[in-house]
Amino acid sequence: MARFIGFSTKNKQAINHTLTGKELVVEDLLNNIMTRKGERIMMPTYGSIVHDLVFEPLTSDIRKLIEDDLTQIINDDPRVNLTSINLSESDHTVTASISVDLLPEKEPITLTIDLQRE
Repeated sequence: MARFIGFSTKNKQAINHTLTGKELVVEDLLNNIMTRKGERIMMPTYGSIVHDLVFEPLTSDIRKLIEDDLTQIINDDPRVNLTSINLSESDHTVTASISVDLLPEKEPITLTIDLQRE
């Protein structure tokens, strides 16, 4: 298994907030997707536009914009290979289910992201 090492910024109270392997890759992908594009200082292309589109009706055009944005984020990470992206919606949530293979072993990972409309 590939060995990736990084840090979690979510649980600063933890004694050891070092992440490795699969957990680090998942954390990095979620951080990128959950950050609004342009929000990071000195990194205007980092992040996602999904937050700007979540309140729009999930038409085929909006669906394509979200899928293209998520595809670009996944394809920019050399540690994973995109398998599929599925979008669904309910009254108050757009859910993105993203399946990737962790390289080089092609270990499958599925990320499920609920974007609240409230």
